[in-house]
Amino acid sequence: MATDDTTDEHQGTNVWEDFSEGYVPRDELDIHPSVTLHDETEGDLDPITYEVLRHRLWTINQDHGGTIENVSGSPVAYYGGDFQPAILKEDGEVVFNGPYVQLFSPVAELVVKWILENRSDNPGIEPGDIFLSNDPWVGATHQADVFFAAPVFHEGEIFCWLTNTLHQYDIGGQNAGSFCPGADDVFDEPVPIPPIKAVEGGEVREDVRQMYLRHSRLPNMVRLDFNAQVAGLQVTRENIKGIIDEYGAETIKGSMDKIIEDSESKFIDKLEKIPDGTWRTRTYEEGSKIGNDELFEVTLQMEKDGNNLIFKNEGTEENVGAINLTYAGFRTALSCAINPMMMWDQLWVHSGAYRHIDIETQSGTISRASHPSGVSCGANLAAILQISLIYDVMTRMLVTSDDTRDDMILDPVSGISVLSQAGMDQWGNPFGTMNMDVMGVPWGARSTRDGMDVAGYVYSPRGPLPNVEQNEQDYPMLYMYRYNATDYGGPGENRGGSSMQTAWKPHKTQAIQTVVAGSGGIKPNTSPMAGYPGAPGSVRMVENADFDSHLADRSMPTSLDEFDSEVTEYHTKSEFVQTEPDVVETQSPGAGGYGDPINRDPEKVCSDVVKGTVSRESARKYYGVILDEDGDEPTVDADATERRREEIVENRLAESTIPAEGE
Repeated sequence: MATDDTTDEHQGTNVWEDFSEGYVPRDELDIHPSVTLHDETEGDLDPITYEVLRHRLWTINQDHGGTIENVSGSPVAYYGGDFQPAILKEDGEVVFNGPYVQLFSPVAELVVKWILENRSDNPGIEPGDIFLSNDPWVGATHQADVFFAAPVFHEGEIFCWLTNTLHQYDIGGQNAGSFCPGADDVFDEPVPIPPIKAVEGGEVREDVRQMYLRHSRLPNMVRLDFNAQVAGLQVTRENIKGIIDEYGAETIKGSMDKIIEDSESKFIDKLEKIPDGTWRTRTYEEGSKIGNDELFEVTLQMEKDGNNLIFKNEGTEENVGAINLTYAGFRTALSCAINPMMMWDQLWVHSGAYRHIDIETQSGTISRASHPSGVSCGANLAAILQISLIYDVMTRMLVTSDDTRDDMILDPVSGISVLSQAGMDQWGNPFGTMNMDVMGVPWGARSTRDGMDVAGYVYSPRGPLPNVEQNEQDYPMLYMYRYNATDYGGPGENRGGSSMQTAWKPHKTQAIQTVVAGSGGIKPNTSPMAGYPGAPGSVRMVENADFDSHLADRSMPTSLDEFDSEVTEYHTKSEFVQTEPDVVETQSPGAGGYGDPINRDPEKVCSDVVKGTVSRESARKYYGVILDEDGDEPTVDADATERRREEIVENRLAESTIPAEGE
């Protein structure tokens, strides 16, 4: 906490309060008079010009993302799509973000507004400048998500801003990969960097780049990411200047304004179809850090009042250990549910919705952490958990109206198992990666259809799952198996999606160091709608597995149970060393089901059994479906199924209780 002698007054606000409690922009930004913003706009655009420019801006932003992929070469960027480019108005309001990780663009607005308020005087904002930041209390989900922000000037005024965010593999902290689940506080983690000028007048400041790379265990890899982000902004800045020259600044700005206004009106139209109300949910984070197995309650309340949504977190426990999320992280988590369920027809434009969202969360809690709480795991622990809660309350809201019920998606983020891996590769060079098998998560069921198996993150549609061969090519790993797991999707009239199970061993290396930073290992974070939740995730290892005997028999194991060794299961916050004969298996949590499982079409259950998604025992236990095994493939025994479903109903009635009066 800053003391009085470190207080730095800046244009009417206290920067150290931002650093402690999280930056919350005011309605009117306090910008130094040396910087002027271009706000002249053409308000009467013809429809054809508007559509041309709307898609032109979208394409420019897409090309920005392509530049990052091509220059970086990082598997996190190229295979995982763990980045996001954005175009923002002169005052920081987001116009477009791309179909990449939705967590990043609402944070970009905070970063740009903070720069305008705190850097416009000293060191100043000039043409050709690019700022770098990874401070979660200014605007980042965690320190590894690094922002670069560039103003675009027109005739001496800031016309708009361009930003990009990319998850950097390692930028310091006590663990390789910069996920630090053992941290007591932020001082065990990568150093948060408030916005600093990394490029000045078009030239990279080598002192800043060296300072930044000095934090990393793999500076050469991070250098490529640094260069990719700078290149993306420089190329995109020239493209924006090109369409300004072609169409005129006022016309382009008019298009930007209309893009946001259209998204606002669409959001209001949907809210008007929904009755006012308040929806509440809660879940539990399992363990505050490595070595801690307590449960910590995290709550969320969402109130719909007319055309506004108000989010609160009353009852959430105090920030603790390494599982916390800042205000910026909470704010941006909202977009991961709002975009897919309410703004899916707006080309990833969410600023109109944010004009009608109030965040009234309590400071000093897990979902609005105060400095110096540990936050390096915020993107994959607290943010994923928070997204799950947001999906829950928004689903509950959407199903109250016939007009919006079919837009709901049961939580597609029921948990996560992030593995940060490091060691020496087969050529004796150091390597490090975030294992991108984490992308193999399912989606929850909908009111109209089943969930999707191994669908990937709904809020990251361009986040692909690497092929096994790509991982084996880039890292000293040999895969045993990768397939959809049985009985991981939550039972329901519409079944929840099943997750991916993966196993591998080190190959031509003595050991791989692994840090696990996840959630959903005790129970999935999902809250099903009258169905069942999916199965929890897991990280397990067999030491000294007899894999060579399987190869000698020309067989490939399909389960850890096939090895004659003890299985060790790791907590969702842990670290271990995997030696050459050890086999590690990861399993993402399953997603929840929708509706009563005994109402599911028996033929669909039979098909699930044939595919291996549902076991015969689960078909009988949850769905009440009895299969006839006499033929080549199982078929539904209709009479036995009817009797079994009647038995399930009778058992439910026998086990039910009538609440006492007043309960």
